[in-house]
Amino acid sequence: MDELSSKGLTGHYLGGGHVSCSTLVRDDLFLVVKSNLLVYSTRNAALLHVQCLGVSQVTGLSVNPLNSQQLLVTSKDGYLTVWDMTDWTQMRSDKIGSSVSDLLVSKSTQHFFLVTKQTDKSQEVTTIKKVDLSTLAPISDILIIRKPCSNFQISSCGGFIMFTRDTRVRVINTCTCATFTRYTHDIELSAATLHCKDDVAAVADAEGKMCILENWNVKGNEEVTVHHWHANRVSGMAFAPRSQVLFSGGLESVLVKWLDGQPQFLPRIGGGIQEVLCPESGDTVVLVTDDSVVHIVSLNTWSVKFKLCNVLRRGDDECPRTAASRELSRDSSHVLMTSSPGHIQVYDVEKRKHVADLDITNQNKCTGHEKNKKLVYIDVTHFKVSEDGEWMATVERRDDGYLTPENRLKFWSRDPEEDTTKFTMVTCIEPPHNKVVTSLTLGHTSHPTAVTTSTDQSAKVWMCTEEEGGSWTLEQTLKHRNGPGFASVLSADGSVVAVAYKGATVIYSTSDWEIKAEIPQNIGRVDQMFLTGYYLLSSAKDLISVWDLTSLSLCWEVSANVSYILSLPDKTFLAFVSRK
Repeated sequence: MDELSSKGLTGHYLGGGHVSCSTLVRDDLFLVVKSNLLVYSTRNAALLHVQCLGVSQVTGLSVNPLNSQQLLVTSKDGYLTVWDMTDWTQMRSDKIGSSVSDLLVSKSTQHFFLVTKQTDKSQEVTTIKKVDLSTLAPISDILIIRKPCSNFQISSCGGFIMFTRDTRVRVINTCTCATFTRYTHDIELSAATLHCKDDVAAVADAEGKMCILENWNVKGNEEVTVHHWHANRVSGMAFAPRSQVLFSGGLESVLVKWLDGQPQFLPRIGGGIQEVLCPESGDTVVLVTDDSVVHIVSLNTWSVKFKLCNVLRRGDDECPRTAASRELSRDSSHVLMTSSPGHIQVYDVEKRKHVADLDITNQNKCTGHEKNKKLVYIDVTHFKVSEDGEWMATVERRDDGYLTPENRLKFWSRDPEEDTTKFTMVTCIEPPHNKVVTSLTLGHTSHPTAVTTSTDQSAKVWMCTEEEGGSWTLEQTLKHRNGPGFASVLSADGSVVAVAYKGATVIYSTSDWEIKAEIPQNIGRVDQMFLTGYYLLSSAKDLISVWDLTSLSLCWEVSANVSYILSLPDKTFLAFVSRK
């Protein structure tokens, strides 16, 4: 188990979405997740504030240099919004352009700049607008570019703006609107950053090469220093505020510190590094990775000190989970949820913080060296925790489309008197089924019992016996008319088990595994089932049904847009997660 507490780490929950925008205000970290702004302290990772911004695609955040209590927010729909951070009220919202992509603010000028983009005759047109800080009214368009450009950066004095266009580094004088090419690279540039005080810039490309530009705002200066360690695209770079130390990161999941041209490495960060931020204190570095985790690195110990964790990683929107992704720990306030590939995170609801990260698959982090090939992880598809908290069962799968898919069923034990996040694996079964495991149930009959269903037209019963040292073995294989199994549930007293096959739900006695009842189903697949007393609740697609098992009759059914149902510990209520 990879426990945060054992490493001296603490973590917090980000809120179920991707980090779409981030910035630093002194030593406070501002993150935008979906439409919510979350403010954290980089010193202790404390959550300072949560605010709904009312927009879904924030593209820029910055404090107003003329009023440190005002926050400027730009969005992709072309609006500039001003928030008062004393009471977090929205002061004004103005339509600036068709689509605002960047917000450029300097502390040493009375103006700031907005980068807007629009399409004219299937051609991207980029406009840099000068805006007055006191009135927040646009003054003029200082530059219109009819070619794709990115990586906009503004100098500390506000007199120059640097951006990349294909292979060139372009610089514009914001006073005279004159532009010139500072540097021409051999391939397309992927990232750029400026030092907050010195006239030093850094740019990087998709092959990992980085170039340091001294006096980048001086035309004709050819002084360039090249660093090359990364093997893939560099997507995040930042200079330390009090020195010319450069930090860089990319798909390798390695933070690199460059001092006098010599690299120092902090490997195994997690996901690919997308953004690097350096607070004013100078003793930490903030990393935003593509697995929806923010890492706060201490430069004194050169290690990850805090983690701000998320439950939704990149790709989940396109490939929704087919398995349970949430489980309540019955004897505590902890909720177990899937997180990064192969891991289960433990979240404390009462303290509102991430407690631990359970490494289920024990796999190394892949770094994606093959640029055009999608990474395939071993992922946790199902997991359950027993009522007494002594057992946890997990199902993991890996399928790259070429080799035989990997399927494993693992059973984990825990001492109830110990920490709720300490699990020890006692049995690993490979494979539990010949095809995809569709559900997992964990309960108790005469012994601790688990039931798995699969598209291989079977349901299997697994039991743990003290005679075999606590290991789990196959007790029974159940089949019904050659139909695939989709869901199962054990009764509270362990006397019966219900298995949903295609077209029918079958009730078995756990004493002799004989069929006691059969309920025909008009729906093709049941996703979840709950058994309480003599009533069976089943959820399928957008339909919830309740059956009376004494008369095998339908009590009621209702159409509901539900994606997940969670049974609360006291069994009195069910929590329904709606699908939007």
